[in-house]
Amino acid sequence: MNTALFYETLGKVSFGIIIAIALLFLISTVLGIILIKKHKIILPKVLLFTIDTFYLQIKKLAHMFGMGDKIVDYIGIEIRNKIYAQRFANIDVKDRILVVPQCLRHLKCPARLDPNLGVTCKECGMCVINDLKQESERLGYRFYVVPGGTFVERIVKRVKPKAAFGVACHRDLNMAMHGLADWKCMVQGLPLIKDGCVQTEVDLKELFNRMRLGIEDAIPEVDMECPGDKNTSKTSS
Repeated sequence: MNTALFYETLGKVSFGIIIAIALLFLISTVLGIILIKKHKIILPKVLLFTIDTFYLQIKKLAHMFGMGDKIVDYIGIEIRNKIYAQRFANIDVKDRILVVPQCLRHLKCPARLDPNLGVTCKECGMCVINDLKQESERLGYRFYVVPGGTFVERIVKRVKPKAAFGVACHRDLNMAMHGLADWKCMVQGLPLIKDGCVQTEVDLKELFNRMRLGIEDAIPEVDMECPGDKNTSKTSS
């Protein structure tokens, strides 16, 4: 009798968990649609929890509905931008780092990879990395050009910044922001407008604007443009 009662209880609990997960998926889907269509973030922590917990499943669901994988990472990035914006703004710029991918480099870039500092820009002017370096130095950021996500972890462990601004493709950026947030590092991020392994592109105007958060002309809200939307202020490498 006790065994039957145990299995009955287990079945009810399992059914309740399944219903709860289904409701969480439904709520998150609605919140995600609102974010995409109306550029509004409602219950950001609930939505972020769902995306982080069921990341692969939601990506498959997005692919099934023809939305593309990037949309899930885009939502994760924008929610983190919103959640951490004010705390990022309160961090002194000397305790911030800007991290960009080496794929922004020109194909004939003369810079070499330093095992501790990343790619050391020679300021040749052939790509946007020179512009990023100069603006970082002007504002007071520590600037790093990295070959990959593991290098970001190496820099954070060594430098121990209180805030980090990252530029990368949607997936790498979302993953990096998730990891750094777990380290109590305030994060902000801007996805590349053209990704790939070489000669990628970033919106310099938008990046410079967001880098000034809490320093010059503080930004009250993050930009909410979905992947694939026409960008009128592109700056190529």
